[in-house]
Amino acid sequence: GGLFNIDKKDVSFFQAAGLFNTVGGKVKGVQFAGVHNTVLDSVRGLQAAGVSNVVKGNMDGVQLAGVHNHVTDSVFGLQAAGVTNFVHKRVKGVQLAGVANIALKETEGAQIAGVLNYSHRMKGIQIGLINIADSSDGYSIGLINIIFKGYHSLSLSTNEFLPVNIAFKTGNTKLYSILIAGTSTKAEEKAYTFGYGMGSLQPLNKKKTLFFNPELTTQSIYLGSWDYLNLMS
Repeated sequence: GGLFNIDKKDVSFFQAAGLFNTVGGKVKGVQFAGVHNTVLDSVRGLQAAGVSNVVKGNMDGVQLAGVHNHVTDSVFGLQAAGVTNFVHKRVKGVQLAGVANIALKETEGAQIAGVLNYSHRMKGIQIGLINIADSSDGYSIGLINIIFKGYHSLSLSTNEFLPVNIAFKTGNTKLYSILIAGTSTKAEEKAYTFGYGMGSLQPLNKKKTLFFNPELTTQSIYLGSWDYLNLMS
C-alpha cells in the first residue's frame, strides 16, 4: 500500500505500507511500515517500522523500530528500538534499545540499553547505565545494578592514603558493582576520591563460611584542582 494496509484477519507472507499496517489476526512473514505496525494477534517473522510496532500476542522473530516496540505477550528472538522496548511477559532472546528495555516477567538472554534495563527475573546478562531486577541468575554490568533479592553491602574501610572510605556494593554474588568514595581527615592534606568498581563473592566451601572475594576498583582523586588527572586503582 502506498499509504496503509488494513486486514481484518491473517497476513502471509509480505506486507508493506508507506505509513501504517493494521492486522486483526496473525502475521507470518515480513511486515514493513514507514511509520507504524499494529497486529492484534501474533507475529512470526520480521516486523519493522520507522517509528513504532505494537503486537498484542507473541513476537517470534525480529522486531525493529525507530522509536518504540510494544509487545503485550512475549518475545522470542531479537527486539531492537531507537528508544524503548516494552514486553508485558517474557523475553527469550535479545533486547536492544537506545534508552530503555523493560520485561515485566522474565528475561532469558540479554538486555542492552543506553540507560535502563528492567526485568522481574533475569537469566542472562544486562548491560546499561542502570540495571534493575527483582532476582537474577545472571550478570548485570552497569554503573548502578539493583537486584532486590540479591547482594547488598555497605562497607567502611581505611588505608594508608585515605583514613575514611565508604563503598556501596549491589548486584548478586556472581557479579556486583561498587560505588566508592573516600576522604582525608588531615586539614593540611585534603583529598577526596570517588570511583567505581566490580567484584564477585564466590564460596569456597559448601557451608558458605569461607569466600573468595576479588574486587577491581578505580578512583579519581581530587587534590584541590581539576587540572590534573589522579587515579588510584
